[in-house]
Amino acid sequence: MTGCPNGCGRPFIAEIGFVGRGPDRYNLYLGGGHAGQRLNKLYRQDLHADEIKSTLSPILHHYAKEREEGERFGDFVIRAGYVVATVQGKDFHANIKLEAPANA
Repeated sequence: MTGCPNGCGRPFIAEIGFVGRGPDRYNLYLGGGHAGQRLNKLYRQDLHADEIKSTLSPILHHYAKEREEGERFGDFVIRAGYVVATVQGKDFHANIKLEAPANA
């Protein structure tokens, strides 16, 4: 989690990353590679801090129930369809699901 939109805290390679947008508001990114080999993807934009737990809880429960042997969280959220994999840097802003932007 970082307040710096420039990626100073390296949130864009995390399996779960938060980037501050303003007081108590964050962009939530999912799907980074466990070893830092893949960038994550925007999952929800402008999420209020009070919504973080209710947003992530069902995904974490799904992961706990249906992950494959040895599957990392970042790989699971891609396989389960929460986000699309970022296979190269120029894909970072591509294939973002319609429900991700705050104004969708």
